[in-house]
Amino acid sequence: MSNNYTYIISSIPALSRDFKPDGGSCRTMLEWIRTQLEGDDAAKMDIVTDGFVPERLIGEFYRRALDSGNRFLAAFFGADLALRNAKAEYLNASLGRPAGTDTIDIGVSRGLPDGKLAGIFATEGLLERERAIDAFLWDTAEESIVFEGFTLDRVLAIVARLCIVERWLALDREQGQRMLQSLVGSVRGTYGNIEFNSLK
Repeated sequence: MSNNYTYIISSIPALSRDFKPDGGSCRTMLEWIRTQLEGDDAAKMDIVTDGFVPERLIGEFYRRALDSGNRFLAAFFGADLALRNAKAEYLNASLGRPAGTDTIDIGVSRGLPDGKLAGIFATEGLLERERAIDAFLWDTAEESIVFEGFTLDRVLAIVARLCIVERWLALDREQGQRMLQSLVGSVRGTYGNIEFNSLK
């Protein structure tokens, strides 16, 4: 199977027409994308989806993502690592634990944002804080592909945002649906004036 990034990206609006607000259709979209990738491309998608499984977020995972040679993975999970460590330090300060407790130091700093995390953990309310965290990751995914065409990185960014949508459907269904609409809108924008309603 040769790369078919254009087909994958252009299919997202059509796939979303059958979306149901229970999270199942979101998972179906992710599984369909996975069937369209193979080899190293599929392995890179697996890194993205693994990054949304909390128990897998250990130093070895971040090292694999940042050393993958893929620009999107390095940028997105570099930001995610910075976010994770900032969250750990916020909890350390709140609970009176020593600084550095539960942080991950893998000896690299590339891809870590500078100053973008300010204020996230000062947000009042657990749901609002989670919203700010995922907004940060969502923006990171979008910013990482601003200059990308129909590439693997754009596919991986779609996968990351679908994982965020799936998470929000469990937390706040309406927010999850709004996020999906935003994702579909950004994909449509990639194609300018192409009419997607005729896609099968």
